[in-house]
Amino acid sequence: MLSNKLRKLKKTIKEIDKIHRSNDDAYALQFILKLFPEYSYLPFTPFSLNPFTILHILNDILFNDRKQILEFGSGISTIIISRFIKINNLETKILSFDNNEGWLKIISKELEKYNCSESVNLVHSELSKHNKVTYKKYNNEYWYDLNEVNKNINTLTKKIDLVIVDGPSTDTSNYVRYTAIPVINEMLSKSYCIFLDDTKRPYEKEILLEWNIYLKGNLRYQKVYGTITKGDNFSTNPLSH
Repeated sequence: MLSNKLRKLKKTIKEIDKIHRSNDDAYALQFILKLFPEYSYLPFTPFSLNPFTILHILNDILFNDRKQILEFGSGISTIIISRFIKINNLETKILSFDNNEGWLKIISKELEKYNCSESVNLVHSELSKHNKVTYKKYNNEYWYDLNEVNKNINTLTKKIDLVIVDGPSTDTSNYVRYTAIPVINEMLSKSYCIFLDDTKRPYEKEILLEWNIYLKGNLRYQKVYGTITKGDNFSTNPLSH
């Protein structure tokens, strides 16, 4: 009897949480759509960052004066962020990696349509097996091609002060996204913010915790994503719950 009531309570709490997240996304989308011409269609998919997450990123770019963004997993976020950079006349640059070449062609076309491609460098990088022990804490042997990633990161003229990790997919390992921070750690600025999507899943939540043990930053779990900040940063969460 008691167990049935607990199950019903958990289900109710979960449903209420979904309603809250939907409201947050609707709130965020109102601001995001103002960046685009009237009647524009933004191609959100089940794999896209939530609008609220993207709004948080936009706040962080503006208030903390981010100059170099590194993104693993290109998508709607790339389009919105680049448009935000264009509209606000920012000097911010984006280096974005994705392993799906066809998808990158779609993103590139959207960037051109909204005249905001100049701030973005889209890089196609296939997933490949690597032997770096420090990059595979959970025996995740696949990640973006390290030669391709390092080659492009080494061309950056500024330190990385904003990282967005929403890829690759977890087809090869539940912990495949862990590799991102060990690879780029030496290129991080003194002041930065890292966004990791999908922390509603236990694996991403654990990855973020492991990163923070390594980085010794300020970790915060949101509803569906998490952040690590370090250095002098303004709080940029769009809403206080």
